[in-house]
Amino acid sequence: MIDPLTIFSGITLSIIAAFCFNYSIILNKKGLLQGLPDINFDQGVKSVVKSFISFFKNRDWTIGFFLGVIGYLPYLISMNLVGIVVTQPVTSVGLVVLVYFAHKKLNEKIGYTEIASIVLMIGGTILIAFAQVSDIFIEILNIALLLILFNLLLIGISICLYFVALKYKGKGIESVLIMIIGGMITAIGSILSGALILTLNSGVFFTIPLLGILEIFFGIFWFEVYHIWAFISWWGLIIFNIIGFTFVQAGLQRGKAVLVFPISNTINLIIPLVAGLFIFQQTFQNYILFFLGVISIMIATIILSRFQAKIEKIETLEKEKE
Repeated sequence: MIDPLTIFSGITLSIIAAFCFNYSIILNKKGLLQGLPDINFDQGVKSVVKSFISFFKNRDWTIGFFLGVIGYLPYLISMNLVGIVVTQPVTSVGLVVLVYFAHKKLNEKIGYTEIASIVLMIGGTILIAFAQVSDIFIEILNIALLLILFNLLLIGISICLYFVALKYKGKGIESVLIMIIGGMITAIGSILSGALILTLNSGVFFTIPLLGILEIFFGIFWFEVYHIWAFISWWGLIIFNIIGFTFVQAGLQRGKAVLVFPISNTINLIIPLVAGLFIFQQTFQNYILFFLGVISIMIATIILSRFQAKIEKIETLEKEKE
């Protein structure tokens, strides 16, 4: 089992990452409402790239983007300390940032339901901490095939949903489908983050002092299986996070926020959790505490996501008035 100090450190880093991720979404949304072009997938990759070039010219959106990138440092360290089954649920605590933002910006009254949800969120995190999670002892090579098949399944489902979304372009369900795709692809990035940490812990890396990082960036040229896996995991988590981020941004530009945000947040919680339990094979001394904690966080996530929807609605109205 992981010692209490390590669990505390991992959860703390996960919370820091969560604040970065959620506040970055606020800044992204603020930037998108300043006249930035829509992301239209049916117009090809060139159109998407052109939209992102415009995005980076916007101060708020760019700050939000880099804040999200910075958040990956404590996120990866947390995953190394306590594994994906603890890190991923705890990142939902970042929704508290959105509650505070909604209260300050929208003068939204925080009622008993919201307070209870925040208590549930914090309580769920404490329950997970006391569930006594195990270290990940499995070798990356022992789960390689299962890892590949699981990710291919997610990619296949995402592609199918993408074509369905194209069929319903301009309709209410489009935004829901786009955010589901974004959530699933981002989940692949999270799973590959876990694979990268597991690979780096194999003990065969950083053989070149000061330049060891090149072993990850260009691991394929080492012609050795661990280095190749590090290469795939590193560039895979970057690519899938960028693609997932693109779909999430497209979802932010569309309506039905009251459905979109809870669905996205729940997917980002559940899929990596499944991978952690059944692929990375993390275990707990007390599964009852763990699942009570996860259920508590999930309920709180769905309830608090309505603040994202309200922010979306109010800011859209402000944009229309302008």
